[in-house]
Amino acid sequence: MERDAPLAELERFPGNSSAAPRPSVWIWRARAQDRVRVRLQYVPGAKIEVGIWWNRDGGLADVQLIFGLYPRSVELGCLQGNGFNAPGFHRAGFGTLAVNVAVQALLATCKAELPVQGVLSNTDEIGLPEAECLRLEANRRAFWRRFGLDVVRCGEPGLDYLRGRVGDLKTVTHGQVAGQFARCVPLAEFERP
Repeated sequence: MERDAPLAELERFPGNSSAAPRPSVWIWRARAQDRVRVRLQYVPGAKIEVGIWWNRDGGLADVQLIFGLYPRSVELGCLQGNGFNAPGFHRAGFGTLAVNVAVQALLATCKAELPVQGVLSNTDEIGLPEAECLRLEANRRAFWRRFGLDVVRCGEPGLDYLRGRVGDLKTVTHGQVAGQFARCVPLAEFERP
């Protein structure tokens, strides 16, 4: 069976000298002690979506990240599955892997001056002791700041606002996912399914 060209064979995005992935679904798989599958879907003018499956191939993604693409902004839709209530995925590098893939795709497909924004919250934290909520909020802020985004308190407890520019985004290259896989996989290693 003949495979499609790897993501390394790219088109140019207007107004951006970097290479952009073709609109499509792209997959990266790896196996060590465990298996991981990462799916990147790029739909121009609509979304960049990243799903991660751990030790399985089907069903809903264990970790999911969505950025909406709009004419005048990029908006974080959600990052779910790696929070405090998912102990197998929390603080194990899965969220970093998802954001790293999305950041690379955003840098390749969006103009540098385009604003990045979004609201950070976790409704699953409602009812936790205040000290625990504050600790989780601080961790969430630190997480997003590593990618070059400012995190601004909205005024309501548990709500923060992300803001930045595509050109200021950066990947986090150190560390591993579950102690087995790199947290930053180059887009050139993704293939069409």
